Amino acid sequence: STAHMSKLARRLADTRRWLDSIVIGQRLCPFAPPVRQPPALRLRASVAECSCGVAAELAEEAAALRLGLDSPGTEGSPETSLLVLGGTLDNGALGWRELIALSWKLQAEVIVDRGHAEHLQIVLFHPAATHSTYAEAGGPADAGDFTIRSPHPVVQLLREVDVLEGVRSHPDAEGIPGRNRVRLRGQGVAACEERLMRCIAAGEEA
Repeated sequence: STAHMSKLARRLADTRRWLDSIVIGQRLCPFAPPVRQPPALRLRASVAECSCGVAAELAEEAAALRLGLDSPGTEGSPETSLLVLGGTLDNGALGWRELIALSWKLQAEVIVDRGHAEHLQIVLFHPAATHSTYAEAGGPADAGDFTIRSPHPVVQLLREVDVLEGVRSHPDAEGIPGRNRVRLRGQGVAACEERLMRCIAAGEEA
């Protein structure tokens, strides 16, 4: 339906705003700007209603990334893919812990079983993501968690070769996540929350 397509389009637009204003705008990932536009970036709104459907979609994204790796001269090959999910899956809410559990299934069925383990890796983002496994809903907020928070649940695929190149080319790639958390904590929860909400509000005004 038109309403359904519009919802998917809004999900992608929110995610593009998040990439521009937060991931790139706040310099959370120095490797993001060169792959911000297609064909390097594949941005896909999931239409899956169950975890098996998400696995099928991610398998297609993985195949697209592998094509570029296996046939380096392939024109228009993507370097990374973001599969943007909705707020529900398998007839229930897709919370942060549910997304983590889903990622185990995706890692096993899409990455390992299909022979991608040495070539691709999964990264997760979520509106309620926390760095601490033990963080309780409604507990003290940590602005550092906004380094992995996005307007909608996201499963990103990265190519291992690009990750290794990033580590080699950046003077302190391993220190990036820690520095990001410190910087956002300095900005405070309210500022981080407002910035993330603006990514969604802008879409609602459009």
